[in-house]
Amino acid sequence: MPFSRLPIFGLNSGWLPFRLGVLRLVALLATIVTLAQWIIPVFARGIFNGGRIYYSNEPSKLYESLLPWPVLSVPAWLTILTGMIAIGCASAYLLLGGLEIADDIAYMTFVPLLAGYVTIFIAAFEKDPTGVIWTPGPDGYPIGWHWIVAPFTIVLIVSAIIAGIRMKRLRAERRRRRAQRVAAG
Repeated sequence: MPFSRLPIFGLNSGWLPFRLGVLRLVALLATIVTLAQWIIPVFARGIFNGGRIYYSNEPSKLYESLLPWPVLSVPAWLTILTGMIAIGCASAYLLLGGLEIADDIAYMTFVPLLAGYVTIFIAAFEKDPTGVIWTPGPDGYPIGWHWIVAPFTIVLIVSAIIAGIRMKRLRAERRRRRAQRVAAG
């Protein structure tokens, strides 16, 4: 597996306690669902809306729109729910894990961060009159509330820093115990 020795799908019961396996699996599935909320509409709109993906895009001159724009609108509540589940479960995984997650810290930080930051791109799909953030430029428009997940990535980053510091201490403690056993034996 890239960046991780553990398989993506599964509870990894040979390596992780059950609760950590569940947290890891839920975080990764929620990340995949969040990323799919951007990937699938991009392709569907590219095909069915004449290449018009975002509100500010013009339809392609090469072919006509097959369906009225927008195809596949993503509701904000769905993006917020899946993004927060991904970040929350990944943070809990990092904070509750011991030495068994030491090699998985970078992976379980980076991948759910994607779920947090892709929400900004999902929010910009369409104009939202209730939006408080506008796209840049003179033709800017208010974007949806999907982006609200992005600031919560700070929790994940802090969790990863805490987990990294804790792993350093746990490894030092393990080395100290080994040295004591060798000296005593």
